[in-house]
Amino acid sequence: MPKASAISVLIVDDQQSMRGICKYILNQLGFNKITEAKSGRDALGKLEKTSVDLIISDWNMDDIDGLTLLKVLRKHPKTAKMPFIMATGRSDKEQVQEAISCGVNNYIIKPFDAGSMKKKIEAVIGVLS
Repeated sequence: MPKASAISVLIVDDQQSMRGICKYILNQLGFNKITEAKSGRDALGKLEKTSVDLIISDWNMDDIDGLTLLKVLRKHPKTAKMPFIMATGRSDKEQVQEAISCGVNNYIIKPFDAGSMKKKIEAVIGVLS
């Protein structure tokens, strides 16, 4: 069982308020190694400098969106298997299927709470201790 405090997370969202909410929820769950990125491009830059254990990314962003970020990460050996959770305000099946076909590990519908976030994370990395 992984300890939340040992797992580093990258939150990617163009809205500062959403990054803040996500960080707050992750802190409640015991995560404290949290990096924030304001776009897919920003995330790629941060991933060049540091490694993370889990990415939680918004889908709809200017610049590089979450799906494009996912596709780029899946092409590189260093990040091909990195756990990736897509956060989206839309739950249409076509969008979810597209993300799954591109290699997303899980998705979460906004708005979400600590309970649903914990379930989505545990489904990807295992039960948190």
